[in-house]
Amino acid sequence: MTKNRKIFHFNPTCEIAIANQSPYYNAPELLANFEEELATLMVFFANSGDHVLKEMGVDENFRKTLDLLGLSEVKLTSKKNSLELLHNEAVELAPWGWSPAEVNYLSAYNQIKEQKVYTKKTINSDLFERKHAIRFLTQITEEYPNSLFPDKHQQPQILRSVEEVESFLLQKQQIVLKSPLSSSGRGLQVIRKNQLNTSNIQWINTNLKQQKYLVGEPLFDKLADLSFQFEIKSETEVFFHGISQFRTNKNGQYLGHYLNPSPDTLSEYVSAGLLTELTKQLLNGLRDNLFSKHYRGFLGIDALIFLDEKQVKIHPCLEINPRCNMGILSKRIEQRIHPESCGQFEIYYNPQQNFLDFTKLETKKNPPETEDQLLRKGFVALTAPSKNSKFGAYIRLF
Repeated sequence: MTKNRKIFHFNPTCEIAIANQSPYYNAPELLANFEEELATLMVFFANSGDHVLKEMGVDENFRKTLDLLGLSEVKLTSKKNSLELLHNEAVELAPWGWSPAEVNYLSAYNQIKEQKVYTKKTINSDLFERKHAIRFLTQITEEYPNSLFPDKHQQPQILRSVEEVESFLLQKQQIVLKSPLSSSGRGLQVIRKNQLNTSNIQWINTNLKQQKYLVGEPLFDKLADLSFQFEIKSETEVFFHGISQFRTNKNGQYLGHYLNPSPDTLSEYVSAGLLTELTKQLLNGLRDNLFSKHYRGFLGIDALIFLDEKQVKIHPCLEINPRCNMGILSKRIEQRIHPESCGQFEIYYNPQQNFLDFTKLETKKNPPETEDQLLRKGFVALTAPSKNSKFGAYIRLF
């Protein structure tokens, strides 16, 4: 049986589009540039003959990079050209994440089929919200009590007014506020003083007006960020892809992922046995759950290792992302690099220097090398650099 050709589209603003609710939502210019300039990241999910949508073309040098990665048979093309090439051909749509705007954007293919169940309002306006991570956390900690999980007073709370935020802050002293729909550390407000300032109150009111509630958490003394990567294939079939380790800044915004990190990185804090056991618990929790009933595809659960009064603990579920995410992307990138290599995947943004100049400089200092048809070391740009690109993505292997 011939497999349908897949159409991949990079739309990491899907949560913002869901919050907006309009099928005609357009991302602000800066974010739209981010989506276009990082569109080629979807090649890591594609197979030969699949289409990755990118409106701007790429030059011959980047095509050589795709060849280096063993991905030269993936077609980078505009949506218009893709539709012409695949006229009346059955396809499977595979965006980064679904939203009303994404359903509208891909509607010209008119081949949603299996995706219909989770392009409805249920998934788009609800399952992405952080309230479900709170419910899942409660489920896990009640079914599998563990002294290394957060205590009851460290659990997140839903807050619906400035007064409730003030009361929560008074209890915790330092807190993190999260809007229900956001990604990559955006939509966060870290408050380190025990009193709200004018800027905090304005942010709170704006987000409450837009999204009705906030999630409040104590500010943990973080030791490491990690995520558990799953794929929901049916209501009872959930596949585990592995644990990824990533970095965020002090305000929780995403910086990058480690590639083939040493197991010692996490074993310094928690045992391999604990992580194995937690993986089983998360798998059991996802089976026959709201997510497995209404969603098919990749799903990442972000976790946190933190220090609590000199004791190392693990937060098993900070966030749930029912979409592609940088964690599953890092696992796909690892399939293209030598198992004895390690390094980092990072996102680039610098208004003062375009990604092309940065790429030339880094490639000269650290040219890529291959071994056994896999990347062994060096710097490799994963997005097409140009004089106009302020954003980019790359890996640096050691």
